[in-house]
Amino acid sequence: MNVLLLCIGGGIGAVLRAMVTARLSSFDFFKIPITTLFVNLLGSFLIGYLFQIYTASHAAQLFFAVGILGGFTTFSTLSLELLQMLQQSKKRLLFVTYSVLQYGACFIACWLGVQFHL
Repeated sequence: MNVLLLCIGGGIGAVLRAMVTARLSSFDFFKIPITTLFVNLLGSFLIGYLFQIYTASHAAQLFFAVGILGGFTTFSTLSLELLQMLQQSKKRLLFVTYSVLQYGACFIACWLGVQFHL
């Protein structure tokens, strides 16, 4: 049953990410891949919020947090984007800025999600 919840949730999350990517792909914000930043910030906030709501239900945590939000957010795309920035010597400042935005802002978004629920 848990595997089925993860599969369905992951599929839903991947479709949602594709929809957001299609909507935001035309935005260019200082050469930062805004779509990846947006889905990771939103996903981080929601995972903090949802883990507070579904503390009693392991199945709900699996479905929403691990499944949907795991499929929605994208660590692998982030890693590739950072590697590409690092490989281009002109983009080292962008690499540092984007790293701080992704990791710092996503941590804060997760914390805010927890605080928002309390």
